[in-house]
Amino acid sequence: MNPLLISVEKVVPEHAALTKADQARLARLAREAGCDAADILRDVLRDGFDYTEYKVRSVNEGLADLSAGRTLTLDQLKSGLERRRAERGRTRREAA
Repeated sequence: MNPLLISVEKVVPEHAALTKADQARLARLAREAGCDAADILRDVLRDGFDYTEYKVRSVNEGLADLSAGRTLTLDQLKSGLERRRAERGRTRREAA
């Protein structure tokens, strides 16, 4: 196997060797994040592939929710949290 060397001079002053599978993973992540591979490589080197994929997926899900109108106002969020807190307190008192 002859891994391609990707220049990461902006991240580290050397080169990093990536397998073909990791190169494909990096390219897919960059596409999903809407940036180039060098930009997402910084995150991958710092956080690892799994966490970076989780982060990109979570951000994209949040953006999709915004686009679909699945949002709450601050007042709606606060009242929902207060309701959950009250329910949790009632459940604990009943269990005691």
